[in-house]
Amino acid sequence: MRRVLQVLLPVVTVGVGFAVANLFVATGPKAAAVEAEDPQTFVQFATAQPGDYRPTIRAMGIVQAERRAALAPEVAGRVREANHALVPGGLLASGEPLIRVDGRDYSDALAMTQAELAAAKLRVREENTLRKVAEHEWRDRPEGFSDETLAFALREPHLDVAKAQVKSARTRIAKAKRDLGRTLLRAPFDAFVLTENVELGQTVSPAVPVVTLAGTDRFRIEVSIPVAQLRELRIPGVNTDDPTGSKARVFNESAGDNAVFEGTVLRLERAVDQRGRMAKLHIAIEDPMSLERPPSERPLPLLIGSSVRVELEGEPLTGVTVLPRPAVQENGHVWVLDAEDTLRAREITLRWRESGTVVVSEGLQSGERVVTTALPLGTDGMKVTVRASEDKP
Repeated sequence: MRRVLQVLLPVVTVGVGFAVANLFVATGPKAAAVEAEDPQTFVQFATAQPGDYRPTIRAMGIVQAERRAALAPEVAGRVREANHALVPGGLLASGEPLIRVDGRDYSDALAMTQAELAAAKLRVREENTLRKVAEHEWRDRPEGFSDETLAFALREPHLDVAKAQVKSARTRIAKAKRDLGRTLLRAPFDAFVLTENVELGQTVSPAVPVVTLAGTDRFRIEVSIPVAQLRELRIPGVNTDDPTGSKARVFNESAGDNAVFEGTVLRLERAVDQRGRMAKLHIAIEDPMSLERPPSERPLPLLIGSSVRVELEGEPLTGVTVLPRPAVQENGHVWVLDAEDTLRAREITLRWRESGTVVVSEGLQSGERVVTTALPLGTDGMKVTVRASEDKP
């Protein structure tokens, strides 16, 4: 009996398990058949509307002084007076005295030269008198007297020497007066002090500069831009006879939001930067220290050597279409939607690129719908689904 149970028990167990499995299969939920849907590609578009567009060229620049001068006295001597504004950052008006050199030696030299002039004039008078006497004595020229001998007897050479001494004295007086005037060193233009090296009692000489000045009426900003962008600007002496070029805005970001200065393109350097192969432009900023404004309304001034952000206003582009940057596909063309919302490839000519924007000069017609969604797998003739909203460039 035990052997029978050992044989039948595994058989019964397997049979029961098979029966339960069939029951689960027969009574379980059944998946309904679902018809496969065609995949949809959703796109947005912008309507081509040709018009005018003014490009903006952005760059970084360095502030520099338009006028800069290292001044040295024209005569040597000891400094007797010095302007209290003769310190780094001090403001000076055009013609304002800077230092005065001791001029007593030059005054003495002038006085002595004036005395020499008086003596020379007296000698001229004496020679004129002696000449008249000689003319009376030599009214009848003896035989054998040459013209040269007679001229000497009539003191003509003596009179010429006396007149030359008068002329020389007058020349030395003019120089002495100039030297005396040069004892006062003045500012050649409205400026502020960059560096100074002078103190009261110091002995100065013409060979050693005592102060370096920078003009306050105008600063210039030196910027580097790609050579291809030059054609968008108006540059004096290059493509316009106007002394002022394209407008520019200079942002002194370290001084706050209100530190914005208006400028114009001044000139173009005639060689590219050897490192980056970029063109160098100079931008003029009038009244960079805002000295024409009341002190309470002045922003922080531009500082020589500081870095600033510059936006150059390009010349208007006419008859162009402005699109969002994603409208240009990877291979350089755009997708245009036809009446059945089907993609059509279109070759275009790009006139300008900016951050987030492209400007198309050729290839699009007014009113055409240009796809602004990137479609790396798009194909010509592909059916797409258009979203309700339109992308604005």
